[in-house]
Amino acid sequence: MYRPFVIHRPLSPPMAWLGLALLIFAACLVGIFARPIGFLSAFWPANALLLGLLVRYPTLARPPAWVAAAVGYVAADLVTGSHWGMALWLNAANLLGATAGWLVLRRLDEGIRRLQRTVSALYLLLAALAASAVGALAGCGAAPVYFNTPWTDLLSLWFSTELMNYMLIVPVVLAAPRADAPPPAPQGLQGVPLFWRLAPVSSLLLAEGVRTVIGGPGMLAFVVPGLLWCALSYSPFISSLLSLVVCLWTMAGVATGVLNFTPAHASDVFSLRVGVTLLALGPLAVACASAARAEALRRLDHAVRHDDLTGVLARRAFLEQGERLVARYQRESAGLAVLMVDVDHFKQVNDQLGHGAGDQLLIGIAQAMASALRPQDVLGRLGGEEFAVVLPDASPAEAHAIAERLRKVVEQLPFGAEGGAPQHHATVSVGLVHSASLGGDSDMEMLLLAADAALYRAKAQGRNQVMMG
Repeated sequence: MYRPFVIHRPLSPPMAWLGLALLIFAACLVGIFARPIGFLSAFWPANALLLGLLVRYPTLARPPAWVAAAVGYVAADLVTGSHWGMALWLNAANLLGATAGWLVLRRLDEGIRRLQRTVSALYLLLAALAASAVGALAGCGAAPVYFNTPWTDLLSLWFSTELMNYMLIVPVVLAAPRADAPPPAPQGLQGVPLFWRLAPVSSLLLAEGVRTVIGGPGMLAFVVPGLLWCALSYSPFISSLLSLVVCLWTMAGVATGVLNFTPAHASDVFSLRVGVTLLALGPLAVACASAARAEALRRLDHAVRHDDLTGVLARRAFLEQGERLVARYQRESAGLAVLMVDVDHFKQVNDQLGHGAGDQLLIGIAQAMASALRPQDVLGRLGGEEFAVVLPDASPAEAHAIAERLRKVVEQLPFGAEGGAPQHHATVSVGLVHSASLGGDSDMEMLLLAADAALYRAKAQGRNQVMMG
């Protein structure tokens, strides 16, 4: 049935900024512990995490958020023994890089930012390139000052690690499920047995085993088929999370015993990180395109099944769902009830206030009735000003009480008060029939006919009342 979305109350700004500072502090500690001796970290998740959070939560992106992030950055360096000057310089570059990526992504449509559009991967790549370039340019000057190496080495290493981190971590943050989001659109393996649902991720494990046995220069690409299969089968969040794990494992496996992430191997490290980035880009693009397709199908299904004006179930979808409920509940002890609801004197509303006011009245009545129903109840619009409701697992007394509640919430609903105009109120007549009154062989059509007959009597006897069939 139709229900308005509920927006959950977010954290207060001070708590959100404190949480951001602590999160960046923890992420920096992870990066610091991954530093080779005397140089930058081999894996630095803090910048990508900051960019993802600022883009995902636009209300967080205010000056105090940057201050909180700066505190987290600098505090992590200082508590681990870094020099003040180096901590301020390198972390200022970190903040500049994340800010550059945020400037690229912040004005994009939410669907793009949530990885629900085919162009999402392209925009994310552009943001990652901008953020990596700005951060590397701002920080590379520290190389001769603090690391006694050419600035070009630091430039290439900073750029490549940031590019990889942004492309692996930001998609996970942006696509993570939200408590207040609508149900996700079905993906490729929706509704299939568990064995086949696990097949894509199992193929990754198989590829890893084959790669270990065969080895060689082509081992980097062995997991590509599995990652693409996962991208076609799972949500962007699951696909991005798998890419993060697989790509980091791949990089570690290639580099172990061969590379260290210092200027001595700058060109090889650059090549490896860019290769890992491109390894993640293909599955990400496929996952975004698959999510866009699934979302388009979900919207199409919603448009077909729901009334385009009021948002409740359309006639056909309501009848189909009602038939299933009748087959399930009519033989149980409580049974079920069917209501026919008709707006009283609706033609007068259209004639006196215009069809726009009539449409707004129907929308308001549908929303008011939806809010007064139980989660398991089904509400639909049969046409014009006529609605119907199925009340599963409801006794005759319970069904009558719900019908009276619907009538009262509509009676108290004001409409037509825009622009200082006087308020108006509408009423509805309700016909109610319970499955127990028609026997165990009644179907949806019989229940609707009986409820419609009760509705006719309610109108004949003065309207604005509930009549039992």
